[in-house]
Amino acid sequence: MNLSLQQLAAALGGEISGKQILAPGPGHSPKDRSLSIRLDDTAPGGMVVHSFAGDDALTCKDYVRNRAGLARWEPQTSGNANNAISNMTSRVSRPVAKAGSPPAEYIYRQADGTPYLRVKRPGFYQAHWDGNVWVNGAPKGPKIPYRLPELTAAEHNDVVVVEGEKDADNVAALGFVATTNSGGAEKFTPDLAEHFEGKDVYILPDNDDPGEAHAEQVVATLQSVARSIRVVRLPGLPAKGDVSNWIEAGGTADELADLLRRAPVIEAVAPQRLIKSSAEFLEGFTPPDYLIDGLVQRRFLYSITAPTGHGKTAVALLISAHKALGLPIGKHDVDPGRVLYFAGENPDDVRMRWIALSERMNFDPKTIDVHFLEGTFKVSELIARIKQEVNDLGGVSLIVVDTSAAYFEGSEENGNVESGTHARMFRQCLKFAGEPCTLVLCHPVKNAKQDNLLPRGGGAFVAEVDGNLTCWKTDSLVSLHWQGKFRGPDFAPITFQLETVTSAHLRDSKGRRIPSVVAKVLSDAEKSRAETTSRDDEDVLLLAVADHPRASYAGLAVALGWVSDKGENKAKVKRCADRLKSDKLVKPDRRGTLCLTEKGETEVKRLRANQPHQAGVSN
Repeated sequence: MNLSLQQLAAALGGEISGKQILAPGPGHSPKDRSLSIRLDDTAPGGMVVHSFAGDDALTCKDYVRNRAGLARWEPQTSGNANNAISNMTSRVSRPVAKAGSPPAEYIYRQADGTPYLRVKRPGFYQAHWDGNVWVNGAPKGPKIPYRLPELTAAEHNDVVVVEGEKDADNVAALGFVATTNSGGAEKFTPDLAEHFEGKDVYILPDNDDPGEAHAEQVVATLQSVARSIRVVRLPGLPAKGDVSNWIEAGGTADELADLLRRAPVIEAVAPQRLIKSSAEFLEGFTPPDYLIDGLVQRRFLYSITAPTGHGKTAVALLISAHKALGLPIGKHDVDPGRVLYFAGENPDDVRMRWIALSERMNFDPKTIDVHFLEGTFKVSELIARIKQEVNDLGGVSLIVVDTSAAYFEGSEENGNVESGTHARMFRQCLKFAGEPCTLVLCHPVKNAKQDNLLPRGGGAFVAEVDGNLTCWKTDSLVSLHWQGKFRGPDFAPITFQLETVTSAHLRDSKGRRIPSVVAKVLSDAEKSRAETTSRDDEDVLLLAVADHPRASYAGLAVALGWVSDKGENKAKVKRCADRLKSDKLVKPDRRGTLCLTEKGETEVKRLRANQPHQAGVSN
């Protein structure tokens, strides 16, 4: 710029004050001194312009240049913009599916350039810098915006916020200060706000619902700290398109600058009052319907806790089928509704159980209104996409997560903070279309017994759910009840029976049928018969221990006739023995074989007195 301070002051009708000019801003009276201009060869356009009245920065800079007889200011591109964009796009859009090709990698740096976070795509895998190497997982500290050193060093206040790192790099290649946040569309968190204080923020949303949600979140987060905020919608974007698509279609720095300068400033909205009257608190409230009548409710989050092998997956699949078909569960009515099942823990096992259950219940697995999400992934990074797909389905009534551990994103499942965050992540599912009830299948704490079936994460996890349902298996019977916490009226335990079944559609490569385990709900009469059989088995085993001291489990199985084509049914002996131990009727001796306790000897005498001729042993 060849103008002196004196020439520029005269052109603006202002005056020199130290190393700056104070002059009237655009549209202000001649006596106004709200505009500050400082000449600086290192600044964009050769000058730094600031409005004490809060006038638009680009408008003020154009006003100054116009009064001085200069061309209006435009952002400067770094080198050949077209080549820079081409190179950048080819780097981040490289086909990652091709064998041997590396994924796109983005480094988040602190203001001084120190590495902080690495994001790899596809997959959104995150790692943090520990001072020497990259360590899997996000940093423990606060979030920082992408390209923070450039944001901090900028001589002007304008910053463009986009939805992904590739977009930020492409916009920066045009000569703008651009940034984004890690974690996806709905992760622009309050800890980012301090880096935008006093900035003029321009938001470029993607052309989809997550893009609009991201823009709304940025506005809400920054409206109290940014000097101004504009949402700029790019013309001609295809569905789900972004600024990179716009650039690839021929969009230029000049066109983008023009769109930025013409976008209206969003007026600040006063925050909603936190304290509500009783009337405001109740306004618009609709009580949630029951998903299973008298048992679990819509818009509620429940855990189902059970040790491995105690039937939680079989029961969850049965509940899913009953919900889709509108079939009662015991005495509890169920209205038909759509189901979404997260098959994260061994999807192939879920497939086999589902095929077997469809044959057992005689429904068509290809048309039933149950939908599956296969495999494990970071729910926090895909929840906006899942929400959109649920909306496309028309909403769901029930969501089943199998299992909590399969989707845990922290490093310590029993850590209070991480467990609470984990549970709150699933609570977001309650806001999906259809106002679903969400059941999260959980493994229990270590060494859990029937009276200690709390999910891993303990109090922190339980505090975030509305009820902790439990499953406990005795022989082939599974009892569904609750423990620790349940919001709602108590209910009688529901009994299911696990059945080992085969299906004509489940065969191995040699044509042999593959057995699978499914559940069915028992009526009161069926439950009574099953419990009687279980007690009879316990009685005859107790008598066998008395008659065959020091016998092994295999020997007891032979003595009782609990033998199949695969040999002695030692597992059945052990299950019955465990129940007898729990009732303090038997105990192991020094050799590990079973012997009667004093209480057991009394019970044997009673059995022999009441049933002198034992018969009808269950097999």
